[in-house]
Amino acid sequence: MDGVIADSEPVYYEAINDVLAPLGKVMSPELQRSMMGSGVAETWEILSRELSLEGDLNSLIVAYDAALCRLLALVGKPLPGVTELVGALQQRRVPYGLASSSWPGWIEALLGGVGLSKAFRVRVSATMVANPKPAPDIYLEAAERLGVDPARCIAIEDTPTGLKAAKAAGMLCVQSRSASTAFPPLDDADIVLDSLRDFDLTLLEDEVEHRA
Repeated sequence: MDGVIADSEPVYYEAINDVLAPLGKVMSPELQRSMMGSGVAETWEILSRELSLEGDLNSLIVAYDAALCRLLALVGKPLPGVTELVGALQQRRVPYGLASSSWPGWIEALLGGVGLSKAFRVRVSATMVANPKPAPDIYLEAAERLGVDPARCIAIEDTPTGLKAAKAAGMLCVQSRSASTAFPPLDDADIVLDSLRDFDLTLLEDEVEHRA
């Protein structure tokens, strides 16, 4: 979702620093970048260790949850090519879904903000599986809900953590680089795109033929 559907990773940076500000702590852009794609618990465990946070982490996570639900709803627009690709998938009756390390409330807030709240019938969040990315659980659960063999799935990702998860699930991995937080081309990516406007729809032809 974040960095693929919308340029929303900066929102997480803002939300974390909003929560840290009363503690006199600041997360650096470098630290955030190293954690992109990670689950909530792992993110705050890293922050606690790196920034020597004291006290109850759960209360910080509650404040973080509230800040994100508010800020993600304000993102406003999807990244280039997202709406067009969703439309192409729907037209071709290709099963697709959302596989995110985010919590359900954040997913709902962001999709609503960018006008795609009804676009994703299948949504899998980190709260639905035992292990977050880079474990393959989120992607395997998404494939099961779609009724598709993971080996026939294409995963679109933007972070090293997400690509490792998709690769571990046995999927074809596409790296999208249109967000402001884009990584350079990564080794786990089978295909690297500057934006989803460049997505090759012929990759879907086998799936369309299989369903015809």
